[in-house]
Amino acid sequence: MSVLFQKLLNNLESEAQKCSGILGIAVKDLSNNDTIEINGNELFPAASIIKIGIIIEFFNRVEKKEIEPTDLLLYKNEMRTSGSGVLKSLTDGKVSMPLIDYVTLMTTISDNSATNLLADLLGLDNINLNFQDIGLKITKLNRKMMDMELFRKGIDNITSPNEMLQLMEELHNSKILSSYVCEETIKMLKKTKEGLVQGVIRNSIKSSVQVADKSGWVGGMLGDVGIIYQPDRPYILSIFMKHIPLQDIHWHNAIIELTRIVGLVQSYFEEVSSSTPEGRHRI
Repeated sequence: MSVLFQKLLNNLESEAQKCSGILGIAVKDLSNNDTIEINGNELFPAASIIKIGIIIEFFNRVEKKEIEPTDLLLYKNEMRTSGSGVLKSLTDGKVSMPLIDYVTLMTTISDNSATNLLADLLGLDNINLNFQDIGLKITKLNRKMMDMELFRKGIDNITSPNEMLQLMEELHNSKILSSYVCEETIKMLKKTKEGLVQGVIRNSIKSSVQVADKSGWVGGMLGDVGIIYQPDRPYILSIFMKHIPLQDIHWHNAIIELTRIVGLVQSYFEEVSSSTPEGRHRI
């Protein structure tokens, strides 16, 4: 571990102590495998970050020719789910879209109705089997979005910073999943996102740097997971905060804190990508 990377670790540990909630973070430099983790194995609600698994299974089924991305599906009231998204506001039985467009809505605006529709189509067990094949022991889609009855029974979708880093590393390297599935999933995660769905990673990184990520939030928790394609120094960042204080009603302080922390990570990678190993800036 370089002195500069050790300094990043020290700064992140200091920030973790100052956070209003509980911070979990995992960082991996894809050029040399240097890794930082703070509360990396801590359990966190997965929220919409779990939707990455649905994207993976969708393209897995496309590759197997079991579904066609352009197949049309009529949206009906019975598919409606509360929470984020636009499908819940559409007229019953009047909108028909290709399946790939439902995936896009799930990814770019985190549409919960599209998510549950796809979860029914693909099957929760199949989605979770991919997590298991990758070697994830904690991450699981236990229920569909906004199923508050199951939530009140203690059933939730869960993950950890380390396992989300492991998932993104698999998408980058495609050692277990096929190259097609990984490439198409990353392509989907690279799509433009706006507002809160944009997440704290994109909030902290200039638009010229490509990012493939998925953010998520539920009461008391915020998270974002992605591959940041910093030129000459790509890396993976998995960042979560839970136990966000109740008085932070709209996650305002938490977003500021996490954005600042992502900024520290990005500043490190900007520095090492523009410098020689001896610390001199390249012209």
